[in-house]
Amino acid sequence: MQNNMKGIGAIILGSICFSVNDISIKIFSSEYALHQLMFFRALFAIVILIVAVLPLYGGLNYLSTKNPMFHIFRGMTVVGANTFFFISIAKLSIAEATAIFFIAPILITTLAYIFLNEKVGFRRGIACVLGFIGMIFVVKPGTISFEIVSIFPLIAAIFYSVLHIVTRKYGAAEKPITMGFYIQVCFFISSVIFGIFFSYFEPRYSGNNMFDFLLRPWIFPELFDITHIFFGIAVPISIGGILVSYAYKNHEASLLAPFEYVALVVAVASTYLIWNELPDSYSFFGILLIMSSGIFVSLREKEVSKLRTSRKIITRR
Repeated sequence: MQNNMKGIGAIILGSICFSVNDISIKIFSSEYALHQLMFFRALFAIVILIVAVLPLYGGLNYLSTKNPMFHIFRGMTVVGANTFFFISIAKLSIAEATAIFFIAPILITTLAYIFLNEKVGFRRGIACVLGFIGMIFVVKPGTISFEIVSIFPLIAAIFYSVLHIVTRKYGAAEKPITMGFYIQVCFFISSVIFGIFFSYFEPRYSGNNMFDFLLRPWIFPELFDITHIFFGIAVPISIGGILVSYAYKNHEASLLAPFEYVALVVAVASTYLIWNELPDSYSFFGILLIMSSGIFVSLREKEVSKLRTSRKIITRR
């Protein structure tokens, strides 16, 4: 029981760390380019891993891998997921974007049924349908409240789900810290490419926060902003990744997954406390449906997959 509490505590703290990262990026979205923030985040995270974490595991030799293409593919799926999610929060509230993104567990179940031939019973099937209905309540397609940016967290969730399916099928022999390190390398390289491109081909500002966040060139950051990026983005993402990887490596995924929804609670609370916004009644109802169906799918999976390994590596950010 005490061992389970360590895993639950790790997943809760890890989810809070991811939420702090999201809040900080939304705060910076009106001033900095997304790829510049990702550059600093990846740079600081790589330094933290090399200086503070890898020495505990024997140094750089711990990063050796026989499957570099696996890491590159995973890294690019995370870059895609992050790009679409963070672009969305420049326009949407964190609560709405996070709620839509949390359709990912339902998508993972669906993709596992299609590509991994995993059985999905009637009850989990109904839960998946309810989760999609909840997403519709948040997105509101076909209504005056609908915005095309609402689709972006869904695209991010698709990237994230593909990451999980690939990891589940090919990543059993890979180490969590190794996977996390190469994800940050992919972030670093992709952000440099974006930064160079937009510095030479400066697009005109569209007046849309979402696209300006993606397209604007880099600026020279102030010392306070660098400090905020380090402690508000890089440190939380590094600690959160280690905590979540530890939790899923040493404890059953079905035990831990429901506690990831702490991030959704933090998202709603921060949206209200920082930006004085609350989701409308339709969105609240959709959020409850998404949470309920996701938690049910996670708990139900424990009953139907006892013969399958419970090891599940999550590197959301």
